[in-house]
Amino acid sequence: MTDSAEASDAAFDYSQVDKIVFACDAGMGSSAMGAGMLKNKFKKEGLDIDVTNSAINQLKGDEDIIITQKTLTERAESKVPEAKHISVDNFLNSPKYDELTEELKKHQK
Repeated sequence: MTDSAEASDAAFDYSQVDKIVFACDAGMGSSAMGAGMLKNKFKKEGLDIDVTNSAINQLKGDEDIIITQKTLTERAESKVPEAKHISVDNFLNSPKYDELTEELKKHQK
């Protein structure tokens, strides 16, 4: 997470999350694999949340949480400033996925 995302984290309403997007330059490859991994994790935990992937330029503005590699977070934040942004080093292996899953489990109905 960027510093601004961490600062506003306390105010973020995880109970309202229904769309998470992995965003990268092309919207293919590693972001698709990251989205698939998170979908499987959510399924195992009983979380019914839409997880997809997209190119940053194709973001629609209705995303609740956007996950990007650290080098792309600033671009995604400027495209959809109202979303919660999570920065990761690697789409395929990040401890932030477990943290996100736990927060969602605590707040989802």
